[in-house]
Amino acid sequence: MIGRMLGGRYEVLEKVGGGGMSLVYRARDLYLNRMVAIKVLREHLTNDEEFVARFRREAQAVASLSHTNIVSIYDVGQDKDLHYLVMEMVEGQNLKEVIKEKDKFNENEAVEITKQICEALEHAHKQKIIHCDIKPHNIILTKEGKAKVTDFGIARAVTTATITHTGSIMGSVHYFSPEQAKGEIADEKSDIYSMGVVLYEMLTGKLPFEGESPISIALKKINNDSIPPRSVNPDIGEALEKVILRAMDRNPFRRYESVRELKQDITSAHLYNKLEYEPSEMENTINIPPLALRKTKKNDLAAPLKVWTWIMISLIIVGFIVGMFISATVLSRGEVTVPDIVEMSATEAEAVLKNLELSLIVERNINHPTIEEGLVVFQDPKPSVIVKKKSDIKVVVSKGPNMVIVPNVLASSLLSAEVALNNEGLELGDVTRVYHEQITSGKIVRQEPAAGKEIIQGSTVNLIISKGPEPIWISMPVVTNLSIQQAESILQNYNLLLGVVQPETSYEYAEDIVIRQDPGANSEILQGSVVNLVISAGPGPLGSLSSVSITLPNSGKVKIVVDDENSREIVYENYHYDGETIQRNVSYHRRGFIEVYVDNRLIKRKEVG
Repeated sequence: MIGRMLGGRYEVLEKVGGGGMSLVYRARDLYLNRMVAIKVLREHLTNDEEFVARFRREAQAVASLSHTNIVSIYDVGQDKDLHYLVMEMVEGQNLKEVIKEKDKFNENEAVEITKQICEALEHAHKQKIIHCDIKPHNIILTKEGKAKVTDFGIARAVTTATITHTGSIMGSVHYFSPEQAKGEIADEKSDIYSMGVVLYEMLTGKLPFEGESPISIALKKINNDSIPPRSVNPDIGEALEKVILRAMDRNPFRRYESVRELKQDITSAHLYNKLEYEPSEMENTINIPPLALRKTKKNDLAAPLKVWTWIMISLIIVGFIVGMFISATVLSRGEVTVPDIVEMSATEAEAVLKNLELSLIVERNINHPTIEEGLVVFQDPKPSVIVKKKSDIKVVVSKGPNMVIVPNVLASSLLSAEVALNNEGLELGDVTRVYHEQITSGKIVRQEPAAGKEIIQGSTVNLIISKGPEPIWISMPVVTNLSIQQAESILQNYNLLLGVVQPETSYEYAEDIVIRQDPGANSEILQGSVVNLVISAGPGPLGSLSSVSITLPNSGKVKIVVDDENSREIVYENYHYDGETIQRNVSYHRRGFIEVYVDNRLIKRKEVG
């Protein structure tokens, strides 16, 4: 597949994953010049015509979904024997991998991820699309912490051809609803069950049902209730546990009616440890079987009993009607309906309640990201509930959004800045890179909002990062015939970088002298570019010999110095007395001078070469 062109448009670059039904590749969309993910149906499934037809039908339906928490499907196609989907390329890890790394999430993290998944499912359910295979493997977490749901609708296309793929089923059976495990048709409440299992696993690090085989797991969830999550992780709130257990109820009629209700209860349980939607107590309903009336004859003595039976029934009905009338006219005079005071000011709410002979009790004040300071966030009892007059209505009042001080991240690296922002509950916003003459590349030049400003927690901070000085074109300096130390110093002065230094045997150049340079001398080059050098590894050129003979005019320290094209160095040094004659053979390279000094005074200079 690598290098293959699908549909004359998508160039397959590398394999990034796969499952029981498909393989996923990273590819380039040549028309739009963007990276995409290509999901290719496995070869053994392409022969199942019914599966292929449903695969394409479901994929086309899912392509109509458009939501920030759903991996978008761009295209559906076929190339010879290959059936494929073209999807949004999302960089990140799937939720299963993250759970394995973290063991379990804290409640804040788990609730935030769950709410995002619920929003994706709510959007899909409005379009009459059921996921049918919600599990951590199908949820991708981006580096920014956004949850993206993938594989929408594909599970609905499964036929008997996939039953033997136990690896794929083993991954899903932990999250299937009991009705799916029994082979019944999945609906919105099946997704709600799976969502409950995912939240259970995030908060506990464990699955509610384990077994040696898919069948044993399926039987357990059909016949047994799960272990309460608080028995595994006592840090889970009581209300949140109720939400999880209701979402995972074996009876779909006792689960939440919609994903929206589930999301609202998760939020309420997390923030206030209360539930918005209390479950109906169906188990308290008494089912009275129909009476089996035996047949009687015309003269049967039971006939009078029938008359009395009807009289008693009539009296009960009349009594019920009278009771209802009394309740409606007399007793109800002491009851009122609780009004909706959420998002009213505490003063306004108190006045509204006072008119109904109810009292306002402010239980606590909390920060709220969207509701202004002084407004009611939550009320108990809820609106429309009938209560007695003089009752207390308890409320939670907003302190407004939590404000934080923007930290100073100037001159920091991007990583350090992101950590500093996260510590204050702020998000990294747009990152722009610009040239800057003074600030080193990779360091923060400017931040918006500025350091010290008070902003709402959760806000984004945009950063401008230096790319270093703007590079300019220069003429490449000459560094050949220089020592490596001299060459490096010149490159630094020209704002160039020393790259590879390659030694090479040379009989022409002395050791550590630059033989060649790349780029060549006087060529046009950008400042900041890398320059590679070849230097001599020796032994260098062979020297010539010259005889030096001199009679000393006075005693002193004698030095013989060779100053040739290679270097200037002292080749002889010793103390001698006046009248002594010194004779030495001295080696030199190419052309130069041989000089004789007595006590640092030049007494003879001979040209050689």
